[in-house]
Amino acid sequence: MLSSTQTPLLDAQTKLWKARAQAKQKWLERMLAEPSKSSHQATQRLTWIKRAIGIVKRGQAEVRYRAALMDAYAEHLTALEMTLMGAVEQKPNGGNGRLKRPK
Repeated sequence: MLSSTQTPLLDAQTKLWKARAQAKQKWLERMLAEPSKSSHQATQRLTWIKRAIGIVKRGQAEVRYRAALMDAYAEHLTALEMTLMGAVEQKPNGGNGRLKRPK
């Protein structure tokens, strides 16, 4: 669970990333709205667009990869939490309030 100090920071970072993404999107739309002035410029533009599409697709793949890793890690942390919560609910060994350490 996030602490109360982390939540405002996460919100601020999220808003910043969204604002940057919107600015980039507007720039891209303005750039693409301008017509090419020559066939050479049109060819360069098409090459740039194809390269940009490749970069976007690689970025999407990277995000999917990282999301899968984060999902696996979150699952692992949940399993650890459940194990630890189960250990807390057990009666202490020997009446000293401590759990025995594995050998």
